[in-house]
Amino acid sequence: MSSMTVDPAHLSNEDWGRVRAFLDSAKQRGEVVDFSTRVELLTPAEVARRLGMSRSTVLRRIADGDIKATKVGTHHRIPLNEYERYGRELVRRMAEASAADIGAELFGE
Repeated sequence: MSSMTVDPAHLSNEDWGRVRAFLDSAKQRGEVVDFSTRVELLTPAEVARRLGMSRSTVLRRIADGDIKATKVGTHHRIPLNEYERYGRELVRRMAEASAADIGAELFGE
């Protein structure tokens, strides 16, 4: 029995073709195929490393409500999509701040 792990959010048409081929092959052999989903969770340390900040900063952002996290026992876990959302938000804020600085420098505002 073989298995396949895929992230449907990032599948190309070629990847979907591989999934279809996998299912067709299983069907021909009379196999049962199980689908399951899972949310990829990151530790605060992993998020900190990816964003270039300290773990304590990530924990402060969680405490402030800027980053949504769940508790697993006594440890925080951040869903991958929340990390991606927060990362986009940081880039947007940095771009806005840079634009204001550039405008002030160019136009003396």
